[in-house]
Amino acid sequence: MMKSKLLPIPLILLIVLNGVLIFMLLKRPHEKESQNRNQRNFLTAQLQFSIAQKEQFSALEQPHKEYMTVFDTQIKKSKDFLFRSFSEKNFNSDSITTSIGMIVAKKETEVFHFFQKVRNICNEEQLKSFDEIIMNALHNGKRRPPHESGMQRPMNRNHPPREGRRPPR
Repeated sequence: MMKSKLLPIPLILLIVLNGVLIFMLLKRPHEKESQNRNQRNFLTAQLQFSIAQKEQFSALEQPHKEYMTVFDTQIKKSKDFLFRSFSEKNFNSDSITTSIGMIVAKKETEVFHFFQKVRNICNEEQLKSFDEIIMNALHNGKRRPPHESGMQRPMNRNHPPREGRRPPR
């Protein structure tokens, strides 16, 4: 009899702990903070910034992060609006997709200007490394998913088909 009265206490405790674990798995705030910190530290470490350069970088980074957050929020809201419109008849998606494109263009311009400012705080030795890092990030960020054969698809599609894959004559 006494055991059945105490059973709800551990049961409630387990339910609460499960809820906390699910929240931590879904949100993972500690991982996002460490990812942002690692990305930020990567550039300053690779370029071997001095303390003064790190301070200048931090001063540039804060407003940049705020702009990027605003752009991401605007894009998300616009996309939500766009995809909620499936059920509407005579909905013209052109204006909203144009708006999303303009926001993305502003975001890319902000990224360019941010890195341009970061480049300006580099000394002569750091400039070459900076340019290499940026170009590598640009090219590696554009990787495409592998083809069914496991190899990357060629970027130039104006080549003849491979042997065995020729169209019927």
